[in-house]
Amino acid sequence: MSSLPKFQQVQFDFAGHLRNPEQVKKPTSIEDRRMKVYRDLFYNNVENFCSNSFPILRELTSDKKWHQMVRQFFIDYRAHSPYFRDISKAFLDYLNEHRQPEDDDYPFMTELAHWEWMELNALSDTGDIRQFPHDRNGDLYSQKVVISPLAWPLVYQYPVHRIGDAFVPTESPEQPTFLIISRNREHQVDFMETNAITYRLLEIFQESEEEEGSQLTGSEAIQKLQQEIQFPNPEQLIEGGKKILQDFLERDVILGVNL
Repeated sequence: MSSLPKFQQVQFDFAGHLRNPEQVKKPTSIEDRRMKVYRDLFYNNVENFCSNSFPILRELTSDKKWHQMVRQFFIDYRAHSPYFRDISKAFLDYLNEHRQPEDDDYPFMTELAHWEWMELNALSDTGDIRQFPHDRNGDLYSQKVVISPLAWPLVYQYPVHRIGDAFVPTESPEQPTFLIISRNREHQVDFMETNAITYRLLEIFQESEEEEGSQLTGSEAIQKLQQEIQFPNPEQLIEGGKKILQDFLERDVILGVNL
């Protein structure tokens, strides 16, 4: 016999039934017609958030499998955020860390889900790059560079940005896919497919700020990159690095130089 006060027991029974109506009986004091309203409302809200947040994954997944995944997420996962917008991150965490893979899963499923969430995250991030002091007209090579906090270098086994109805890969390519996603000063989300060198150059800038608390000049970052990869033609790397810096500036991945 439960030691909980009666009203709390009703609440637990109510919530348990909403999560898993096939396994948990509804409170006896509530008629099924009313419970159905809540069952549909709660599940449909969660399912709609997941569908809207991961539209490509939803499109590629059969109705039966999709609703099984969302229902199991609703049953098993314990989200702690009170905000509806965080449902998508909770679903991503569920796919990556809690759900047991199934034989008919797409091999790229979790990578595609992460990429779709990154697009949503870039759009919904509350940061504003215009609030960070910077000079867009400085010398990116010789002055300290200001990197946007709304730029993320990403690497995937699969070309997730191309996956859709017309392209459903069954095996990962030999080479990984390097992407940079960002939001510019007009609050538009942009992404670029890139290569390992460009990806690593952005990482070097970010690591210096996050781990060492210092900004680098373009020259310092390119020099560090040269030390890491031992590029056979350093002058060519410098010239290519300068072009990358300018491209980053135009895309607001680099905001400018320090004032």
